[in-house]
Amino acid sequence: MVYSRCGWLLLALFSLMPLSSAGAVECAFANPIVSLGQDPSVVFHDGFYYLVQSNAGQLTIARSSTLTGLGRAEPVVVFAPPPGEVYSYDMWAPELFHYNDAWYIYIAATSAPGANATHRMYVLQADTADPQGSWTMKGKIYDPAADKWAIDGVVFEYGGQLYMVWSGWPGDQGDFPQNLYIAPMSDPLTLSGGRVLLSEPEELWERSVAAIQEGPQVFIHDGQLSIVYSANASWTTAYSLGLLKLTGNDPLNPAAWEKIGPVFSGYTSDRGNVYGVGHNSNPVPSPDGSESWLIYHTKTLPTNGWGDRAIAAQKFTWNADGTPHFGQPIPLATGIPIPAGEPCGLVAGTETLLAAQPLVDGALQLEQSFVDTGQSWLDTLSSFSVAVRVRLDDLAEPAAILSQDGGISSNFALEYTGETLAFTRYDPFGRQPVSALATIKPQAGQWYHLVGVYDIAAAELRLYVDGELQATAAAPAPWDARGSVILGAARAGSKRVKPLTGQIRDVQLYKGVLTADEVKQLAGG
Repeated sequence: MVYSRCGWLLLALFSLMPLSSAGAVECAFANPIVSLGQDPSVVFHDGFYYLVQSNAGQLTIARSSTLTGLGRAEPVVVFAPPPGEVYSYDMWAPELFHYNDAWYIYIAATSAPGANATHRMYVLQADTADPQGSWTMKGKIYDPAADKWAIDGVVFEYGGQLYMVWSGWPGDQGDFPQNLYIAPMSDPLTLSGGRVLLSEPEELWERSVAAIQEGPQVFIHDGQLSIVYSANASWTTAYSLGLLKLTGNDPLNPAAWEKIGPVFSGYTSDRGNVYGVGHNSNPVPSPDGSESWLIYHTKTLPTNGWGDRAIAAQKFTWNADGTPHFGQPIPLATGIPIPAGEPCGLVAGTETLLAAQPLVDGALQLEQSFVDTGQSWLDTLSSFSVAVRVRLDDLAEPAAILSQDGGISSNFALEYTGETLAFTRYDPFGRQPVSALATIKPQAGQWYHLVGVYDIAAAELRLYVDGELQATAAAPAPWDARGSVILGAARAGSKRVKPLTGQIRDVQLYKGVLTADEVKQLAGG
């Protein structure tokens, strides 16, 4: 919609513009990719990433064409258990599995709220080929010899045989230790043998707070089978990842596995702190298939608890023996190159943003008014660049030229401060603005080409005026703004502020960092 004294109406927006031809735009993002989430299970299938989560007693699946876009994808509820069933409560760690053209979700659930001792593994099957469609509960994953406490079950195929591996108690009651167990399956719904004890939390890093092995995930590379699992207490900073490497031929033989660890754990350092990394997903490829990525959850606070978990993504490599090499987890809010094959470059330009506007010689005229484009064009958890040509007709009051809403405040704004031009980032409450300020004093009625760059890898804001770098500033921590791009105003305290009097043209929004040469090219255009 358009909100102005002129009462203009913005019609339907055009589709996304093609990628930039200006050059090799550099794109980066910052974790977390999902600001509130846990126990991620991600499957990449037919060009889309699918993330299943247990949310408020329901199972949801989000779908995105990019890995870094999963947090901005709308979750779809696929299953809400009816009350009174043995699987109605405390659904933990759903696991998504695609096998022989069918979709399955494995979930631990209980018969009553808080009845932890009744946790068992259950399986749902999708009714169609669409994992965001309807699902049917198929029942308990059951074998008489394995009908004991069970959580975090994952199914995999190796050597032509299906297996399930999960976390369980050695007896019928008791919280610790939690061991890893494995059993063969005759099909994705049925165990075909009793459980076999695969591993126990015997090392100090597995039991310093609580003796736990859980969240097993399967990594297979060049024929090497590895199980990456979570160790120690999930509610603490001690949570970390260990690895079991199959050194023999039979996954059901405990002696055929070698324990290695920890292989991924938190730390404190001058460049940032990482707390309680664990419960990862199976590995997923980058969109172009050239990279392997680890999806895991991490705590955002050093205090005990489960309420501060977020989902992060990090590229990893493979060791010569076929086991994964994760390195160290990268602190949150640190710039990371986006997965190979994700779009990078121009996402919207004047033809899209001003498609239905009455233009004068190609420019949008604003009289203490603004245009709401109706869409969140920029991912503010990634690097981005915004370019616009503006003519200020009234220098008496501050005015916003281009911004993106983020709830009660704008995330950023290209603006006139009342003294000069600026590229400003705000916190989620519209406070503590950080600005890259131009050194020039603009003149009324004169055209200026402005470019604001948010370089997340360098943690820097840059402001260019007429192709020249005017200022830089240390960028504040990124936050996710999902509101509309606004032309001619900003938002503060949930109110629209700084309406513009002047003209706007040549608007371009980019995912990624424009180089100085690219900025000069745009300014001269």
